[in-house]
Amino acid sequence: MSESEIRSEKNEAGTVIFDNSLDITLVAGYFEQFSQLLNEQKSIILNGADIERVDGAGLQLLAAFFKSAEFLQISVQWQGASDTLKYGAKISGLTGVLALD
Repeated sequence: MSESEIRSEKNEAGTVIFDNSLDITLVAGYFEQFSQLLNEQKSIILNGADIERVDGAGLQLLAAFFKSAEFLQISVQWQGASDTLKYGAKISGLTGVLALD
């Protein structure tokens, strides 16, 4: 997760900017970031425009995150999503869950 970022300012949306990979090697770090943002109870913006590689673990993490945010009534929006991310979501049947439709 060397290039990924998380930014969050008081009373503003928290933002996660993914680096070029969202795979099993990075899931634990993103889980921590997502947990922190959900605990802050404010809207969240995800930027996945640079994702060039995504695997099942990464997609599962995103799905669980979106479900948790929905349960907590926290808004999550994509600022950017790469074609790779969209394709991974499509073939996994997660396009709707990940709000990539």
